[in-house]
Amino acid sequence: MAHGSFSVIPRSPAPLSSKKLLGFGLGSLGTGIFSTTPGVLLLYFLTDTLGVPAALAGLAVFLPKAWDVIADPVMGFISDRTRSRFGRRRPYLLAGAIGMAVTYVFLFTVPVFESPITSFWYVMILFALSATAYTVFAIPYVSMPAEMSADSNERTRILAYRMSFAMAGAIIGSAGAPGLVHAFGGGRHGYAGMSIVVGAVCAAAMLSAFIATRQVRLTESIIVAGGIGQHLAHTLRNRHFRALALVYLVQIVGIGTLIAAAPYYASRILHDGEGLVSKMLLIMMGVATLSISAWNSLALRYGKKLSYYLAIVLLIVSTAGLWLLSPTTPIGCLYALLALTGLGFGAQQVLPFAMLTDVIHADPGGAGREGVTTGFWVAAEKLGLALGPLLAGIILQAGGFHEGSASAAVQPQSALIAIRVAFSLVPAALLLASVWLLTRYRLPGEGEDHRRSH
Repeated sequence: MAHGSFSVIPRSPAPLSSKKLLGFGLGSLGTGIFSTTPGVLLLYFLTDTLGVPAALAGLAVFLPKAWDVIADPVMGFISDRTRSRFGRRRPYLLAGAIGMAVTYVFLFTVPVFESPITSFWYVMILFALSATAYTVFAIPYVSMPAEMSADSNERTRILAYRMSFAMAGAIIGSAGAPGLVHAFGGGRHGYAGMSIVVGAVCAAAMLSAFIATRQVRLTESIIVAGGIGQHLAHTLRNRHFRALALVYLVQIVGIGTLIAAAPYYASRILHDGEGLVSKMLLIMMGVATLSISAWNSLALRYGKKLSYYLAIVLLIVSTAGLWLLSPTTPIGCLYALLALTGLGFGAQQVLPFAMLTDVIHADPGGAGREGVTTGFWVAAEKLGLALGPLLAGIILQAGGFHEGSASAAVQPQSALIAIRVAFSLVPAALLLASVWLLTRYRLPGEGEDHRRSH
């Protein structure tokens, strides 16, 4: 054997088994339900069932999520520094799952108050408690993919599994929950019955994730010295993270506005109810779920960013097209545009998260700060989901919308136009703005991620 210098090519990490990926991904069923249901139903529940004015109802949805902008990165910092026999993330999966399920039930089980303002305060406080419990679970949970593999393509695969469950949860939350409200008779009793069923499903999914992840081996970084302020500042100075998070935030606001306006579009424009809302969002979320695997394959072949551009274009075309519909347009046209929206939305549910893991791994000072970075990311997501209903509520209020279920037949023309604007033009405009924002995102060596192999 000849002597001389040589280098050892490190072996690629072995892919995770499907069993481990399924066990980990199941937790996203619960997070998908919780993330979607308030965005679809809470604003409508406040205005039409509890009689809260539209702008005030939007505030009740927004403020608890705005609190998460602080709570999420703080929770990430805490989980980064936790050491226990269950690991640094998993103890919070257990605590958050229990707390979120309980508070969710009370969120939609509202006592009869004399004043709608009292109902506003009750819902806002319960939503804040439920959102905080969700934070305790979600931030450690979403941080885990970056610790499950050092390979970019493998992390994309992990995210594809997780987001498939998240989209299944989104289907239950957006399409199944309105159907349950209808099945339980509508009104207060309908929402209360729905909350019990959905809360139980959330608890089971999230607790299953806690149990299943004991078999997943995580690479935990060494704790980095410094206080929380230093770690928060480090993340905010990361221009790659800022650019990607802003793209995602703007898109989530657009989609959140569309989803919040969907019940009003079904009831006031198409003169239908929760049943049609279920069909509309089932098509959108169902197509999104089915498309995730295809977007994953497209990203591996052509790169995440190029695939992301294509998805945004699909979303702009479909949401702008919704403006052209009228009550006399065949319902199939609405379903077709929602299916196209779902196709683009499927990419939006996997590609930004996969790109986030690249941002974390590309940050030379990011080791040990994965939770803080993820905390900011989830905070941006929650803020977008809160700003959507708030924006929809403001648009409805500006259009002269009359709250209360008895007002369905007496809406002014300006209110009907406002519903269509919130359902179509505003989402399309925000998605168009995100295209320009995406041009500002670029990692070192970008363009080569799709050529890496396992």
